[in-house]
Amino acid sequence: MSFKKLKFRGVFVSATDTSVGKTTLAAGLVGFLRKRGMDVGVMKPVAAGAIECDSGKLISQDAEMLVRFSGSSDPWGWINPYCLATPVTPALAAKIEGVTIDFHKIKSCFQEISRKHEFVVVEGAGGVMSPIFESLLVADMIKTLDLPAIIVSRAGLGTINHTLMTFECLRTRQIPILGFLVNRFPKEPNLSESTNAEIITSVSGIPHLGSIPEFGDFFSQQDVVEKFSNSIHRDKFLEVLYD
Repeated sequence: MSFKKLKFRGVFVSATDTSVGKTTLAAGLVGFLRKRGMDVGVMKPVAAGAIECDSGKLISQDAEMLVRFSGSSDPWGWINPYCLATPVTPALAAKIEGVTIDFHKIKSCFQEISRKHEFVVVEGAGGVMSPIFESLLVADMIKTLDLPAIIVSRAGLGTINHTLMTFECLRTRQIPILGFLVNRFPKEPNLSESTNAEIITSVSGIPHLGSIPEFGDFFSQQDVVEKFSNSIHRDKFLEVLYD
């Protein structure tokens, strides 16, 4: 299968919920694309639950992982324009810390990164209905950036409902959905786990791009990229990215 041109200037990686593992899969996607020779920029527009480093500066571990996998040297203020310490939904963290989150600033940072790279992987915070600032949601941020979405889903019981609701939310905003990834897929799946992805695609028409196994407690950058690359439906993945 031969591909010539990217359909989009980037992709927004979101999830059906928080703690589904979207950062690891976003990083795996970055590594997979770089292995194919692509120049990939990264962005984590808003992060909450950041840690304080020795210099006293707040650092998002999610953003740091994306930077490590991409090798990006872009200014940190572009990659993670809003870094909040309180480990709650960004809208509440911003209110507690007296921070105003400006979607125009986020879009400007994205445009700067996009000018420097062939493709940009943007990772959200929580699910698509997570509040970012006041009444603005992650889904609104995806729409502002004019990007398609890839959704990370859980493997187990309940994921059909959560994934289909996520798709419905994006579709009402006319946000293209490239596909979904199932994360932490068990070695010995039960009936629900082994059929959920097929049912989701059958109902929604959205392609299942792969099921990624659990990484365990300790894993290297190479482990993530190799497991991601070996677990995705590669031709299907490339088909949604390229003409």
